[in-house]
Amino acid sequence: MKTNLETIQDVVDYIDLNLEEKLDLDSIAKEIGYSKYHLSRMFVNIVGFTVHNYIQRRRLTEVARLLIFTDKPIMEISLFAGYETQQSFTIGFKALFKCSPQSFRKKGDFHPVQLKFTVDGKETLRGDRIMDVKMVENDKILLVGYKGNTRLGFSVIGECAEKIYSKKHLISNRRNTDFIIELNDYSQYNENEENQPAFDYYAAVEVNFFDKIPEEMMVKELFPSKYIVFSFKAKREDSLQLVVDYAYKEWLSQSTCQLNENAKYDFARYGEVVDKDGKSLIEYWVQILCVL
Repeated sequence: MKTNLETIQDVVDYIDLNLEEKLDLDSIAKEIGYSKYHLSRMFVNIVGFTVHNYIQRRRLTEVARLLIFTDKPIMEISLFAGYETQQSFTIGFKALFKCSPQSFRKKGDFHPVQLKFTVDGKETLRGDRIMDVKMVENDKILLVGYKGNTRLGFSVIGECAEKIYSKKHLISNRRNTDFIIELNDYSQYNENEENQPAFDYYAAVEVNFFDKIPEEMMVKELFPSKYIVFSFKAKREDSLQLVVDYAYKEWLSQSTCQLNENAKYDFARYGEVVDKDGKSLIEYWVQILCVL
């Protein structure tokens, strides 16, 4: 008898094999041989979306792939996605990708929103943890805060973070008071360090210009760049490793984007507004190039 995880994997496989067909909870439950109630609850708890929402996100992601890698007419592609009119397709596409199918095709960059969910029994990233994936072209970013290097031990990360939260009020002309930024700078990365891999770490805030830098704080300038931004909600103390793994191991492998050799860093922006569960908006920014 199959475990619930194995059953959900069967559901995910069935959905991907039948994206062009009519799919709903009724037909899938019948195919798998489970009650709708049980299947629906299991799917949300394991995958993070309702069956309907997951199907829609998977279809639109594959539609985006067709827009970039084929010359198929948009009307034909909209039928594949299960939309009866091009207008309704455009509305659905814009809701997920924040632009029209025509604009997405013109840009020529493929960035998937919903990859096929993989169930392997290991700790994994639920689909609803990633609220949004977007491409951002940003002007230079000026940072003021504390710097450490992990060759002294990873404890410097927590030490710098605590300092910036307690001393941020000393920094003038903050550009964005909604976020604290934690940046990993790999430009001097040394994986052969005797004790452990070493890189520079910054806990900082963004400012409009450098002026009256508080004692012991450092400055860091990030030049204008293009980024992929993964947005999600979590507690500040939660590990980002699942999000990092998703970004590098899964998302980038399916996209046309490449890491920028001339900008060896990534950073997370931690929202300062916390909800009743102690969670805030967190954005993980990866500097990229986009090529076809």
